[in-house]
Amino acid sequence: MYKKLFIPGPVNVTKDTLQKMATPMIGHRTKEASILQRSISDKLRKLMYTQNEILLSTSSGSGLMEGAVRSCTQKRAAVFSCGNFGNRWFAMAEDNNVPADKFEVEWGLPNTAESVDQVLATGKYDLITVTHNETSSGIMNPVEEIAQVMKKYPEVIFCVDAVSSLGGTKIEVDKLGIDICITS
Repeated sequence: MYKKLFIPGPVNVTKDTLQKMATPMIGHRTKEASILQRSISDKLRKLMYTQNEILLSTSSGSGLMEGAVRSCTQKRAAVFSCGNFGNRWFAMAEDNNVPADKFEVEWGLPNTAESVDQVLATGKYDLITVTHNETSSGIMNPVEEIAQVMKKYPEVIFCVDAVSSLGGTKIEVDKLGIDICITS
């Protein structure tokens, strides 16, 4: 039975997409796989407005978020939250024994560039996490304004969860100075 879903995912796909998905898989170490990965990376670079390397992962966006907070925090992470996905960043840090502090705003309000500046001015943090489009609270954080503040703190890694926004919203990764931009 066919049902039309009005949710973020899973999504319905066209018949030609379903047919393509029914073809035999290719080996991950084959030349064909390398060509496919290069093609995907090139297209993602254009979509993300970046010249930097693209890391493709078989994990979900959450797996990439966890990998980023685990591998890039040496001192302490500043987690900016305005909903469930920001809170998830913090839970991942805690679950992995990564020192972190959560800076949470009331639901329905965005994290602000001013609060980021105030937190980073303490010198305690070497990574910040920001959820660009917080689907649980309906807030799109002002990443462009936060990026301006981040220029004052080049030693701090700027990590953005763009899982629900990249492709639907223009995010100029290089221009904004985003160090890690996660999507799925």
